[in-house]
Amino acid sequence: MKRRGIAGAIICASAILITSLTSAGATAVTPSKATFPTGPVKLVMWWWGEQEAPGAKLWLADTIKAYKVKHPNVTIQTVLQTTDGLVPAFAAAAAAKKGPDLQYFWGGIYAQQPGWDGQIAAVSDYIPAKELAHYINASTEESFQGKIWTAPWYVNPSFPVVARKDVLSKYGLSVPMTWKELLNACDVLSAKGVTTLAGGIKDGWFGGWLYSIIGAQSVTSSKDVVAAVVGKQKFTDPIHAAWWTRLQETQSHGCWNKDINSLQLYQAQQLWVSGKAAMTVVAGPDTPNFVAKVGASKVVVMPMPKWGTGAFAGKLGTTSQTIGITKWSKYPQVAADFITFSHQTAQLNNWFAKTGSMPADDRFNIAGVKDPVKKALFTSVLSGGPYLENFIPAQLDTDAVFTNAQLVLKGTRTGAQAAANMQSVMERLRMTDRNLVKNFTAWAK
Repeated sequence: MKRRGIAGAIICASAILITSLTSAGATAVTPSKATFPTGPVKLVMWWWGEQEAPGAKLWLADTIKAYKVKHPNVTIQTVLQTTDGLVPAFAAAAAAKKGPDLQYFWGGIYAQQPGWDGQIAAVSDYIPAKELAHYINASTEESFQGKIWTAPWYVNPSFPVVARKDVLSKYGLSVPMTWKELLNACDVLSAKGVTTLAGGIKDGWFGGWLYSIIGAQSVTSSKDVVAAVVGKQKFTDPIHAAWWTRLQETQSHGCWNKDINSLQLYQAQQLWVSGKAAMTVVAGPDTPNFVAKVGASKVVVMPMPKWGTGAFAGKLGTTSQTIGITKWSKYPQVAADFITFSHQTAQLNNWFAKTGSMPADDRFNIAGVKDPVKKALFTSVLSGGPYLENFIPAQLDTDAVFTNAQLVLKGTRTGAQAAANMQSVMERLRMTDRNLVKNFTAWAK
C-alpha cells in the first residue's frame, strides 16, 4: 500500500570497489573480497510487509539464515514495524542519525524523499547497474538523476478489487465492470441493507488507495501528477479533479459500509470475507489469500470499474516495496550484499513459496506459476499503470488526500471542494518548501 513494502538481489559478492557509473555523476561499486569485513558485523533491519504479504516474516528468517551460512561473521537483527509507526520511527532515527542499517520503504516519494534529505545512501552506489536493471520499478519509482535510491523487494499490484459473485447474484446482479454498473449495484444493494464496497478509512491510508485506482483513469502518466505538484497543472484541472466527483458518487449512492470512517482498512476487509459485502479492495500481494478464504469459484479479481477514458482505465497500477541503506550504516557494502543475495533464484522462489506474491525481480519465472489468479496478477504488473500516490509529496497525501477522502465519504465535503482543498494544500507546500519543487521538477525529467 502506501503500505507500500523490502530487500532483494542476486550475485553474492563479498565487497566493493567504486567505479564510475553514468554521465549524471552517479557511482557504482563492484563487490570485492578485498574490502568485505572479516570481523564480526551486526546489521539492524527495520521492515514492514507481513501485513500485506503474510509469510514475509518466514521468508526473511530463511534468507538471513542462508546468508549466515555464506557469511558466518554477519548477524542481522530484524524489527517488524507497525503500519502507523513505520514512517515516524524512521524519521526519528534519521534525526538522531542512528538506528537501522537496512530500512523498508514504500515506493515512489516515500523512497525518494529520504534520498533527497540525505538520510539514505543510493543503492546504485553499492549494487552494480546490471544487477539493479532486473529490479522491477527501480528505474521508474526509485530513480533520481542517475541514481537509484532503494532496491525493490516485492511487487504490489495496486490495488485489485475482489468481487463476490455469490453475493451479487443473490440480488440478481453480475460483477460490475463499468462505473455505471457499479453505481447501479450500489443502489440495488443499499436498498436491501447490503454493503457493495467494504472499506475502512479511519487510518487514512485507504484514501491513498482510492486516489490511485480511481484517479489514474483520467491522467496520461505519472508526469501529470508531478506537473500538478510543481504548479504546471492544477489539482482542480479536470484530469486531476474528476476522481473526487466519482468518489462523491460512491458516497451518494450508498456504496460503502456506513461505518467506513470508524474502521481501519484491514478491519473493513473482513466484511467481504464474511459475506457481508459484495466487493472490497485489497493489497496485491494479499489478493490470493483473500480469494482462498472464499473460494476461487466465487470471486472475480479486477481493476476498479472503469469510468475514465485514459490509458490506465481498466488497468491495475503497479508499485514495488523497497529496502534502502541508511546513510549512517557502518557497513553499507554488507547491507548491499545482503540485498543482492536476497535476489538470488533460491530466494526469489522461496519468496513466492512463503507469501504467494511476486518478488520484484524480472528473473522470477512467472511461467512456473500455476494458480490462475496469481499468474494474472503477476502478468498485470508488467503492463500496469502508475500508482499515483507514489508521485505526490507525503504531506499532500496525509493533509489533502487522506483528509478529503474521509470527509467526502462522510458526506460533509463535495468532490469539487475536495479538489479545491487539495490544490490549496499544494500551493501552501510549494511556498513553504522550495526544495520540494526543485526535487520534484528534477524527478520528472
